[in-house]
Amino acid sequence: MKFIDFFAGIGTMRMGFQQAGWECVYSIEWDKWKRKMYEVIFGGLPDESDIRSVNGRGLPDADCWCFGAPCQDFSIAGTRTGLEGDRSSLVREVFRLIREIKEEYRPKWLLYENVKGMLSSNKGFDYLEILNEMASLGYDIEYQLLNSKDFGVPQNRERVFTIGHLRGKPWRKVFPIGGTDTETNNDVKCLNSKNKAGKQPQQHDRIYSTNGLMTALMSSEQSGRYNIKVKGMLDIPGQENIRRVYDTDGLSPCLTTMEGGNRQPKIMLPCIAASRGRNPINPSDRTSGNYVEQRLEINTTGNSNTITTVQKDNYVLDTQSRIRRLTPRECMRLQGVSDEVTDKLIAAGISDTQMYRGAGDACTTNVIYEIARRLL
Repeated sequence: MKFIDFFAGIGTMRMGFQQAGWECVYSIEWDKWKRKMYEVIFGGLPDESDIRSVNGRGLPDADCWCFGAPCQDFSIAGTRTGLEGDRSSLVREVFRLIREIKEEYRPKWLLYENVKGMLSSNKGFDYLEILNEMASLGYDIEYQLLNSKDFGVPQNRERVFTIGHLRGKPWRKVFPIGGTDTETNNDVKCLNSKNKAGKQPQQHDRIYSTNGLMTALMSSEQSGRYNIKVKGMLDIPGQENIRRVYDTDGLSPCLTTMEGGNRQPKIMLPCIAASRGRNPINPSDRTSGNYVEQRLEINTTGNSNTITTVQKDNYVLDTQSRIRRLTPRECMRLQGVSDEVTDKLIAAGISDTQMYRGAGDACTTNVIYEIARRLL
């Protein structure tokens, strides 16, 4: 089965489809940094053309077209200009390309992904226009609002997935898809430890825990549904979402592009380190005193956390709660991207800023994989 990846970003839509056994025959992305990351990950560059200049008759045959057109004009955090905006209106270009192809050569499926705010944009009429456009092109529609937290990653990320099925072609119903916390949904749960054949999980079977944010970032067994927990607020300039400090027992908020203004999600970690005393801690002794060794770092928020000194088993320890931002690696994990991929990006010299951007704009690979395998 073959697919085309429009508005490809760093390629997480492609990751999910390839993990389900599909072949990518064409991709397009104009952002130069995302193109570079895409090349590092997949070994080849996507088409750099403006989609408005692409001719549908020149595209390769494919069974499915995937497109997560820019969401900024639909987002409740954006301008809310909807389909009249310069970016979200680009979804119309995909429909133009379909019209340029004879009906017998059109893709069997369309997969469109966008933010939850699309449902309420222009009182819902924008999404209605999109559905009517698909229907006029010969596609029957099904759609569902899915949350990444239900698919093995501890991120509260709600996205609307719309599937068009070409009339006259046999097709399977894809939605509704349950989540990992749905007791009756064994299809998703099989990703937890072993795949359907009973073999040990391969790369595409890996999941990160939803058992709290920090546990998940370290990777472990998944369990249950968790909520976002705010530990406190920083006394710094900026919007409320920038000032929040999240509890590591909860979920990550929805990742954004995190550009400028210290927008990366922040977490608070307890840390204990040795201070000078009569009996310095022996670094080779990991059990004495039940302490955790961790270097105390400068708090760059401009606010000092409370520091106390305690005596324990003749060792003097300084304890401090340390606030830090999620790292690019952790943000990639929250999108279901493997550490092997992140290692490639780091080795290629991709900056933290661009990795944050790439992760924030991406689809969650786990969700895409579940959809892609149901289309087969």
